[in-house]
Amino acid sequence: MELTAGADTRPEAVEEFKNKYGRKAFSSVEAMYDSGEIDAVWIATPNVNHADHTVKAAEHGIHIIVEKPTAVTLEEVDRMIAAADRHKVKLVQGHSKVYGPAIQKIREIVAGGRLGKVIQINSWNSNDWLQRPRLASEVDTSAGGGIVFRQGPHMIDIIRYVGGGMVKSVRAITGRNDKHFDTEGDFTAFLEFDNGCAATAVFNGYGFFDAAELTWGIGEGGKRLPEEATGQHTAGERLKGAVDMEYKYANPRTTEERATRERSAQSFFGITVVACEHGIIRQSPNGIFVYSEKGREEVPCGKDEGRAAELKSLRAAIDENRRPFLDGRWGKATLEVCLAMLQSSKERREIALKHQIPSVDVKEKQEA
Repeated sequence: MELTAGADTRPEAVEEFKNKYGRKAFSSVEAMYDSGEIDAVWIATPNVNHADHTVKAAEHGIHIIVEKPTAVTLEEVDRMIAAADRHKVKLVQGHSKVYGPAIQKIREIVAGGRLGKVIQINSWNSNDWLQRPRLASEVDTSAGGGIVFRQGPHMIDIIRYVGGGMVKSVRAITGRNDKHFDTEGDFTAFLEFDNGCAATAVFNGYGFFDAAELTWGIGEGGKRLPEEATGQHTAGERLKGAVDMEYKYANPRTTEERATRERSAQSFFGITVVACEHGIIRQSPNGIFVYSEKGREEVPCGKDEGRAAELKSLRAAIDENRRPFLDGRWGKATLEVCLAMLQSSKERREIALKHQIPSVDVKEKQEA
């Protein structure tokens, strides 16, 4: 694979891309598509633009990796899937925690039946998501902003993948408990699977506590928190609303150096504990712990590949002319759960689902 072009609406970003990578850069996605410079595109534009940018890429015969959430509505995702199918291009759901080796290993053990059927999945996370510099669109629920749209897909992907994919119903409460942000900063959800598995998904993004303190100091991306950082998430002046572009892109939290992951250990997106009939599984610093009648066993896993996993998924799907792991239909099913969480909280009732698809493991994709 070769990086050949980029597109951004910010002139300074276009110039930076040209200078840093020595490649062509464009001031619009459409101009980049028309240029003939690319065979595939990674769409990391605002969530409300995912559908249009995906459909236009498909119309140009360009393969697609799209960030989570796939889109903001199920109708938008249907347009994306239909366009990819119609123009015979691959559509990969990107930026999913399911690509991580530890989550893959947990699913492998569950699907293999070694510990019997899966009966419970509990996933919990807490971080400072709402205290990171956010543009107005990132904290506007109607534009696909807030915790449910922006972090929910990570957690729901993990739960759905490990549990088999087929969520039957959702009951949830979402909260807007920071007066400075009119969007969701927390959620608590109960998911019931067709196979009888029950799952809970709990997230708090207000920045008072980081779940990495419970996972050996290892956070998202495998980065180890320095010992002196423990308990410092509440220190300093808190953000009181959305920021402008100048502030966001000048802030250390947004620089490439801060975004580059250390990858000194397994990536932890909070804590996920999976209970089966004959044992329990959770992540360890180097892989996963399996607890059974034989005691505790640590199964090592390779380090996370970062976004390379999505690129490899796309390449394999093109080479072997098959649907990728993960694809747009998977993204739609996860989005359905997130939308159901918002609806359930608003209407204070359980929401039945109808667009779920079963988990398909990497090996099965390779053999398909």
